Amino acid sequence: MSTELVVLRDYNNQLMNRRELQVIFRNVAGNINKKDAVETISKSNNVDSKTVIPIEIKCNRGSTDVNGFFHIYKDEKSANETLPKYVSMRLVEKTERKKIFDEAKAKKLKEKQQSAEKGKSKK
Repeated sequence: MSTELVVLRDYNNQLMNRRELQVIFRNVAGNINKKDAVETISKSNNVDSKTVIPIEIKCNRGSTDVNGFFHIYKDEKSANETLPKYVSMRLVEKTERKKIFDEAKAKKLKEKQQSAEKGKSKK
């Protein structure tokens, strides 16, 4: 998808070790999703798409433009350390995301059952 990209602000946040981009995608309202936006940003800035994290993508009423706010990290590790887990899960497919959450839930339940059994055996 070829879209016109206008960069409103490109800020290098040295405290968080990331670049913060505020952009406008021209004439793509309703036709762009997060993955397409991330690919466009990564191509225009010559960075890996895994280091680009969409924070906010929104349309205004009566406009065909889409406003976006993105963080570009130096590597995946620094992104995972800085961001909450739910933000990094936004780009994962729905089926994969559900699978990851179900595995985490099962692991937590198993740990809870083991701790309950240990409590009963001590009495």
